[in-house]
Amino acid sequence: MRRKGTMQKFKTMSLLTTALMVVAVGNNCLATIERPNIVVFLTDDQGYADVGFQGYPAAEDVVTPNLNRLAGSGIAFRNGYVAFSTCSPSRASILTGRSGSRFGVEENNVPMAMDEILIPQLIRNKGYISAAIGKWHLGVDKGSDALKRGFDFRYGNDSGSGDYFMAQTRNPSCWQSAVAQPRAYGRYITDAYMDEAAHFIKNNKDRPFFLYLAFNAPHSPFRVYEEQVQKVVSERPHWKPVYERMKAEEKFPAYDFGKFKGQDLDQEILRLCYVTMLMKADEGVGKVLDVLEQEGLREKTLIFYLSDNGAALNRPNDLGGVNEPLREGKGSVYDGGVRVPYVMSWPGVLPAGAKSDLVVSSMDIFSTSVELAGAKVPTDRVIDGVNLIPYLIGKKDRPAHPNLFFRRHGRNAGSIRKGDFKWVWNPPKKSSDLKGHNYEANHEGGFYNIQKNISEDMDLSDQYSDRKKELIELYKKITDDLPKPNKATSN
Repeated sequence: MRRKGTMQKFKTMSLLTTALMVVAVGNNCLATIERPNIVVFLTDDQGYADVGFQGYPAAEDVVTPNLNRLAGSGIAFRNGYVAFSTCSPSRASILTGRSGSRFGVEENNVPMAMDEILIPQLIRNKGYISAAIGKWHLGVDKGSDALKRGFDFRYGNDSGSGDYFMAQTRNPSCWQSAVAQPRAYGRYITDAYMDEAAHFIKNNKDRPFFLYLAFNAPHSPFRVYEEQVQKVVSERPHWKPVYERMKAEEKFPAYDFGKFKGQDLDQEILRLCYVTMLMKADEGVGKVLDVLEQEGLREKTLIFYLSDNGAALNRPNDLGGVNEPLREGKGSVYDGGVRVPYVMSWPGVLPAGAKSDLVVSSMDIFSTSVELAGAKVPTDRVIDGVNLIPYLIGKKDRPAHPNLFFRRHGRNAGSIRKGDFKWVWNPPKKSSDLKGHNYEANHEGGFYNIQKNISEDMDLSDQYSDRKKELIELYKKITDDLPKPNKATSN
């Protein structure tokens, strides 16, 4: 059930049209803060429109006060991208600062070579302690892999199997030690993640830390407790008739939507489950913000928030998420797959309540974190991410990325964005392989002014044929020497 209208709350703020219009205080504060704490919040399959601060109609359905609060304390990027439109390669790219295409990881359950360097490996010698809490979904060694790659602490669900009711996932250490207790309605994995993250911060408040908190939510399967749904209904009363239909199924207090593919599913129930799961992730963000503030760490902490890719769409079932006005969703090289809600917040250094058109990437988390920690970015390999801080405090006035490319070799798809324009190659699966394709007439893909046409539904190939050819050649130059993706293994 989707209500029409747009969210006005964030439109009334004083917005920045670019990230270069930043208050001068940023330069002074940056010089006085050494080795900030760094927190990365990652949601799973969240729709681009499914958060209040984006201001799209879908926001009327969701309950995201803490994500709105976070955006109100920092910069929300209109052009925030991830490197891939599916889980494993997106996460690999975040933690390495490199497109997974450079080291053969383009699909889920593909092992990442041990010589790839992750953020915690570089900042450990600078006194940082690092935690990976939540979904891992990288490599065949599952969660133990995090401890082999520089993380000092690991708790969570390895592959994102959706054990929301924690039938197999152990209690976090904070529950085991009675520092926090499972909620009255039962054990829920998002609660476990948020409580353990808060516990980690309190235990390490006297030293710099790197916290990677990756929620399973709102990824399928769709499982919620009745008390959680009731909270959504209290905040968004238009969901009440849908909640009543859920009660009629007699599955509560623990509601499992079950199979989510088919022709006769109740899409409104499915979306209400999704919205409820997203609300739980929002609560996790709120709990971490509260702890940082209580411990006097908020101005010493840089926070990133983003989704690992766009919402999963499988028409006629939208699986709960809304990407509109973006085109397509998870798995796609259109912006619906790779453009996500993206926020950076660091009070006193970055402006509050700002919106920016700067094109940024999830891979920038790597370089930004490493350099702020006082460590050095590796020079023996291509690093796609950049340190965003100089762009955000006015020290650099050029684009942070001359281009961003997206390749799905196994799906015969690819795209590249340069400036305001984007070329997309997304032919039928039986078309010839993308690498080595001659790009002849009628097989050249679409060309869009992505800044003016966010929906990628106005092909400008005829008007900009020369510029389109330029992007095609650039894409070929970047990708033709990349290795073929490694094959997936069971995880």
